[in-house]
Amino acid sequence: MKNEVKNGIILSICVVLIIVIVYFATAVFMTGEIGNKKVSKTNNTTESSKTSSSNETSYENMIIASKAFNRLDETYMVIFFSKKNVSESLSSTLTSYDSSNNDVKLYKVNIDEVINNYVKGDTDNLNPTSSKDLKIKNNALITISNGSVSSYINDDEEIIDTLK
Repeated sequence: MKNEVKNGIILSICVVLIIVIVYFATAVFMTGEIGNKKVSKTNNTTESSKTSSSNETSYENMIIASKAFNRLDETYMVIFFSKKNVSESLSSTLTSYDSSNNDVKLYKVNIDEVINNYVKGDTDNLNPTSSKDLKIKNNALITISNGSVSSYINDDEEIIDTLK
């Protein structure tokens, strides 16, 4: 009886040790999860993302188009843009607007995403009353006050001037 218990404990310890050794071997050699390899890759990725082209807009305050009229703020702006077609100047303006303290919050909607495809149109609907009425040809900046559109800008230069 004592030998059976002793053998069971030894077997259990061996199994646990084998699992731990396999995990560490995989983590170190295969994935680089443990050690300097993973850390340096993360640092390089972080640095390259900081220095990447300004065509990348941040995902701060990204919403889906159906939520454009459902924000809690009394007055806010929503920019609808195609990430494929956003100009470098507009992208940098969006980035600088995000980094500064503004009274009016800016939400962003990428109309290239499948969930937001329904807002793409051949012409702009300049007076939408709900997210179902949204039709946007290119980029558009909509200011919403108390649940209704107070301004609609669909010219990139005017959008940039408004956000400066």
